[in-house]
Amino acid sequence: MIIWSLGLLLLLFFAGAVALDLWRVVSSHGTLTAVADKSAVAGAAEIDARALRSNQLRLVPTRAVTSAEDFARTQPGWDGGAMTVRATADSSQVSVEVTGQVPVTLLRMFTSARVIELTVDSRASPALFE
Repeated sequence: MIIWSLGLLLLLFFAGAVALDLWRVVSSHGTLTAVADKSAVAGAAEIDARALRSNQLRLVPTRAVTSAEDFARTQPGWDGGAMTVRATADSSQVSVEVTGQVPVTLLRMFTSARVIELTVDSRASPALFE
């Protein structure tokens, strides 16, 4: 009976460790997604004014990339040591990729992984509102 109880206790401890670490991963994924989405929209706001005067909707790719990456680094929750951002753009859309590392805590006892790496990407295009 004592061995059964100890085995059950160990199983519950393992389940708690998994739940705690997975919750941190889910929470970090939400933060990364929010940063990527907002940064893509910020980059998509860099419209070529000269082209817009001739009724064409185009981005300035270099400004869009700079704007998206700078915006990402100013977001709440941005951790410069554990997160990276990479943006690409052409004249029609901006793509932002944000990568973050989530350290595992209790799972270290059961696996050799020290961090879980997450990557999210987002795209945005400029649009006219009427």
